[in-house]
Amino acid sequence: MILHHFLLDVNEANAFLLGCEETKEALLVDAGEYPAELDTVLNRHGLKLSAIFITHDHWDHTAGLADVVAKHPAPIYAYNASIEGQRTTTVKEGDTVKVGTLEGLVLETPGHTPDGVSLAFPSLVFTGDALFSGSIGGTASPGLANQLIDHVRRRIFTLPPETELHTGHGPASTVAIEQAYNPFFV
Repeated sequence: MILHHFLLDVNEANAFLLGCEETKEALLVDAGEYPAELDTVLNRHGLKLSAIFITHDHWDHTAGLADVVAKHPAPIYAYNASIEGQRTTTVKEGDTVKVGTLEGLVLETPGHTPDGVSLAFPSLVFTGDALFSGSIGGTASPGLANQLIDHVRRRIFTLPPETELHTGHGPASTVAIEQAYNPFFV
């Protein structure tokens, strides 16, 4: 498995490239802008962008989508049927997204936004803005915060403790660290 992190200028959002070493297919997670190093990383590893996954429809995770698709036409997977004017393949809880021999499980994690989805692979999960290192995504009401916390507990914290959490902003973490130290769950 190839994993590359891009720190974007737009709101210091994170984007990620996940590649299958066997088939050389790659998945881009979120596209707040066209990552400056994207083509370099694809070329370095001999990868072809074969899919894009959007964790939620906020501009700092989607504004670069049209630019990415213009250069690398690939199916877009998202909870919503359209993102930034681009048609998507809609996903919901329990669906899978394949990248070569790698298979990710879609986990619905609403609360920060109604369309929040995370994508879990055997050793890592892309959480978007549902869960950060030491925090959760902002919500519009206490009820939505409770909804988000409940979804994180039931969907992400049931993953193995060593599972890496790759978040929409900030540093990576693990399930074990967030269960033990994140003030929203302690």
